[in-house]
Amino acid sequence: MKKSLPTRVLPKHPDLDQLKRQAKELLYAVRAGEPDAVSEAAARYPGADPQKFALHDAQLVLARAYGFHSWPRLKAYLSGGMIKPPEMESDLGRDVWDTITASAAGDTVTLQRLMERDRNLSRAEYFYAPPIHFAVREGHAEAVRILLDAGAAEAEWNGCDLDGLIEIARDRSYEEIALLLDEVRGRRRPVAPAEDHPIHMAAERDDVQSVRDLLKGDATLLSRRDAGGRTPLHRAVKGSAHEVIALLLDRGADIEATDGTGSQALDLAVWSRRPFAPARSDFQTARLLLSRGATCDLTIAAALGDLDRVTALLDQNPACLREVRPNGKRPLSAAVKFGHRQIARLLLERGADPNWPESDALRGASLHAAARAGDRELVELLLTHGADPNGHVDSAGNAVYAARTPELRALLLARGGTLDPYDLVWLDEDDEVMRRVTEDPSSAELGCGGVFTAVCTRGKQNLLLRLLDAGIRVPPVVTGCHSYLLENTEMLRILLASGMNPDLPTWQRRTFLHDLCSGGTRGQTLDAIERARILLDAGASISPRDEEYRSTPVAWAARTNMPEMVEFLLARGAPTNLPDDPPWATPLAWAERRGHAEIAEILRKHAAAR
Repeated sequence: MKKSLPTRVLPKHPDLDQLKRQAKELLYAVRAGEPDAVSEAAARYPGADPQKFALHDAQLVLARAYGFHSWPRLKAYLSGGMIKPPEMESDLGRDVWDTITASAAGDTVTLQRLMERDRNLSRAEYFYAPPIHFAVREGHAEAVRILLDAGAAEAEWNGCDLDGLIEIARDRSYEEIALLLDEVRGRRRPVAPAEDHPIHMAAERDDVQSVRDLLKGDATLLSRRDAGGRTPLHRAVKGSAHEVIALLLDRGADIEATDGTGSQALDLAVWSRRPFAPARSDFQTARLLLSRGATCDLTIAAALGDLDRVTALLDQNPACLREVRPNGKRPLSAAVKFGHRQIARLLLERGADPNWPESDALRGASLHAAARAGDRELVELLLTHGADPNGHVDSAGNAVYAARTPELRALLLARGGTLDPYDLVWLDEDDEVMRRVTEDPSSAELGCGGVFTAVCTRGKQNLLLRLLDAGIRVPPVVTGCHSYLLENTEMLRILLASGMNPDLPTWQRRTFLHDLCSGGTRGQTLDAIERARILLDAGASISPRDEEYRSTPVAWAARTNMPEMVEFLLARGAPTNLPDDPPWATPLAWAERRGHAEIAEILRKHAAAR
């Protein structure tokens, strides 16, 4: 069924009992043959028999009228906690969601079962958040151990939270977990300092004499990390600095050390720093590293086009076909990215699945890479082996969007690929956007947060008005590109006037006000205050709590050092504390822990307490 347009708007503080009563009222109205009720039921549930219409049918119709896919989704939205994203309904998505929720709940039995079935789930993620993130933030030490043993990164940084996992644990007083992570990090990778050292710059520019002098003064600089966790060897590889590379390796540099993203020096030579950028690699440097002892696994051999090595590795250990490098790369996408057709064909013949997940690509990156390169032969080969033309790569669209030529795009469309209205906005195909959303209103929710996020960040006010006139509305939950909806104040006002929830949440219950309290310069803060005023005037709740930090917007502003925003929210009536705030999540606790003395003083003047 194509999801039709939402026609009901949830009240500011929706109540489940009230919605249950609405469902019963709808049931009675449909059975009584009331025209409006029968029409709504027919629109939401085509084929339903009014004479056999049951309560569960009425609940489904009501949920869809409010913009949810089902009654359980509407109930979950009202019950608090994380909101299950629709993408998690696929087979793989369910496994990822089960891993995340088991980690968050400390359900070690389920977690162990999932890890035994597929250890790669330990490094899976949704919206940049891996399972270990949830185990740490909820204080489940045994779950953290299980995930680490299965290969989870101890992550000094993760995309869900700009704080490292150790800081997350210590913020919440989970010292046992902090010590465990610190110990694992010490084994795997030394802590990255806040600043680079001169040896890093010298290594990158191939200043062999400066590097030699610095090492003479302090031999420990050989393994000194820069702010990104990279060693001097990483930096030398980044600069194709062959003389320094040789010097560092002669002095005993760890050739397989990984940086903060899980990349070895060899990975930096083979792949661009942008994971899905066009192939721009330094194979000469890569081969130098291999000649000095770097491991040539299946993924590296595939990237370099070494067919003999690929064949030998597969013959020796067929299971290596499924291996993923620490930086998230797989053999098939490596072969495809660099145009090694014979190797790609061999990998597929041996059982490689082009839809196996990898970094930033839940449905694989191979087809996207082939389409972007304009390689029709590889595109057709991958499609023949079941590649999903609608699989997205983070921040890069699907293969249809990435297709280099119109002919290739037409081929992918003919094989089941689609362009979401979100993608079409970026391609400036506004009339096609309108045709698509009119034909299938649910398509407006696809892409990074749906069509409205693209429309707002592109400043397409006319298209915005056309969408609203057609009855398209912002869905009840938006995670991807959530803050895009705030970028244009005039368009923000239009959306709010059209019924957009001023407390629109992400899957982690982060609202617009939380977005606006995420930090910035003074000028950015003043802009954020203007938008916060618009939201509050439209009825936004001033003290909602998110799931990530269990914090109100005031507490977020205290954490990110936004004194003007703190004062603004307090002046608008925000409480300094909520009665059930976790002690570590109050505004004053964040200000004191982060050393924001000005904000702490402001809060104390307003009688804030920890």
